[in-house]
Amino acid sequence: MGVVYYKYQRIVGYIIGFILFFAPIALFQRGILYVLGHNYDPTIHNLCFRIPIEHILNGRFFSMGVVAVIGTFLLLSAAFFFGPRFCGKLCPAGAVPEYLSKIIPEKYKINWNDYVSIVPLRYGFLVGFLLSPLFGGYLACAYCNYYVFDLLFNFVFWGYAVAFSSSLLLTLILWLFVFGMFTQGGRGFCNFFCPVGALQNFVYYLGSKFSITWQLGIDQDKCMQCGICVKKCPMTCINWDGNIVNPNLHHCILCMECVIHCPYQAITYRKGKGIKYEKKNITSMDN
Repeated sequence: MGVVYYKYQRIVGYIIGFILFFAPIALFQRGILYVLGHNYDPTIHNLCFRIPIEHILNGRFFSMGVVAVIGTFLLLSAAFFFGPRFCGKLCPAGAVPEYLSKIIPEKYKINWNDYVSIVPLRYGFLVGFLLSPLFGGYLACAYCNYYVFDLLFNFVFWGYAVAFSSSLLLTLILWLFVFGMFTQGGRGFCNFFCPVGALQNFVYYLGSKFSITWQLGIDQDKCMQCGICVKKCPMTCINWDGNIVNPNLHHCILCMECVIHCPYQAITYRKGKGIKYEKKNITSMDN
């Protein structure tokens, strides 16, 4: 019952995320504009986190508009204290390929961990994204799955015409298919090409150094290295090196799939420095 309830809870969370942040509803943006006395309909660009983040290093961050500045500040503050739960609980652009990937047989899906080291590429893209405006480049809208999702939704539900540029078409293919449905977990685009998620994870990493923040914790006395958490993680961020189960907080989105599916209740989300590992003499996760 707990697992089924949690699955529906996640879906409801993504619906709430859509209602809060995506036009034409965009209750979060509308709420800020109402408090500030503004009266106009927000668009996705009022609070596309990629746009203000792209301008952090070139000094234009505070010129991105009050909704973007307030929203980004709240996003990163939440990531510091609670981790990147926006990604794991509210972002429908990340959730769509994750859920669609469930209909594809595992034999047709790629586990990118087998071929590349995800974290350096994840942060490498973030660094390139932040530096691009300093050299005259702007990537925020060109390769944005958040925007592509918005375009698709408006086309499907409202019949609005969608004009895809070559970069947006490439983003659609990569986000929904190559790094979505045909990637283990369905979150490949989130792993490699999302600067918003990467920055949240970096802030989460900084926050993990303090006991006042919330983090994943593993009770090594309970953990039997059964491997269920490894298989269930949509970000493929839980690894096993022969001795320890190691959830990598540099690309964990705190979706809690590992927590809810752990049969030994060994993984928890709690306040304090939670991620501690002790080696055990367990040599297989095949059972």
